[in-house]
Amino acid sequence: PAACRMRRKSEFDRAYQEGVRARGPTILIVAAPGLNPVGARYGLSVSRKFSKSAVVRNRARRVLREAFRLQRAELPALDLVLVPQDNRRRWRTPEAALELLDLARKAAAKLRQRVAQP
Repeated sequence: PAACRMRRKSEFDRAYQEGVRARGPTILIVAAPGLNPVGARYGLSVSRKFSKSAVVRNRARRVLREAFRLQRAELPALDLVLVPQDNRRRWRTPEAALELLDLARKAAAKLRQRVAQP
């Protein structure tokens, strides 16, 4: 649903400034404390630096969007910016979904540590 997407530049800027990063083999996640009471929200950041080919960039977007949809119920209530990292890999939804869940949990743990520190 639209409530689960980040669209405004200010939302992305807040995530990049206040968030923590978790990196996997194919995805980088920038996670910030969630402002949405419904649950996790996501935003995609796929630049031309990732690939000059629009076909490859759009494939990564589709896979990440579907991975989020599949794992949304299990994700912590965070604002997540998803950034694909490796354009040489074959983008597959099941692997991306598992990596997304794992990285979101790591990012949530980092945020808890940050809050716990004086």
